[in-house]
Amino acid sequence: MDLKKITLIVLVILLMVISVTKVSPWTEDPENHRHSIEQTEDKISVVMELAAVSAGASALVSLIPGDACTPIAEQLAEFTKYFLLILSALYLEKYLICLSGFVTFTFIIPIAGAFFIAWLISKKESFGTIAAKVLLFGIVVYLIVPASVMITDGVYKTQAESIEHTLDEYNELDLKEGSTLREKLTNAASSAVEKLSVFLRDLLESLAVMVVTACLIPLLAFVILVWFTKTLFTNNVLKLDADSAKKLLSFGKVGGKL
Repeated sequence: MDLKKITLIVLVILLMVISVTKVSPWTEDPENHRHSIEQTEDKISVVMELAAVSAGASALVSLIPGDACTPIAEQLAEFTKYFLLILSALYLEKYLICLSGFVTFTFIIPIAGAFFIAWLISKKESFGTIAAKVLLFGIVVYLIVPASVMITDGVYKTQAESIEHTLDEYNELDLKEGSTLREKLTNAASSAVEKLSVFLRDLLESLAVMVVTACLIPLLAFVILVWFTKTLFTNNVLKLDADSAKKLLSFGKVGGKL
């Protein structure tokens, strides 16, 4: 084995060790992802409030005499289940923020390095191709979650005002002893139905915003990741031809001169 191959092998092993011992602990440290985690926690708090609002409003509607508002009460109770689903998705996103870096730099990058070393030793073109594909796959895995969080934050900020308006509307519907609304609910059910219908519409809009930002966009990012992985490993992309291999190995000449 010549000096340039040994130099490359030693360099790759060094990078693998650094990836596992230095980069991986850094990427899984929550302090290094504080902004993304804080943004996700803010959405978690909002979803918890909306779930409480939905449950509370359902109980509120049940106080109205007669059956006119029964469908509204049932729909509000159903919303609570959706908010809990969104809450689960947000917690998963929060954990993946740190987990994606750990998986990438603890497993994927070393695997790519191992295939690269196997290519240097055996000269089998397939090993070099797999190494390049695994490396690119690891980069995408590491970036897909932060990119998804960034996109969801942008979408959420455009609709945050409407969600705050929904929460304010619920505060106006809150039943307190001696409140005028309670008298309206008792003596003017039709007026209450109209007001609650508006609140239900706004709550539905808030639910749609949270479904898009917490579920659909991350799901779309996952679909893109699956599509990219399938394309990457089922097509002859990143194939190392003879010229590419020579250029890569020419790096060893620099190592030999040092």
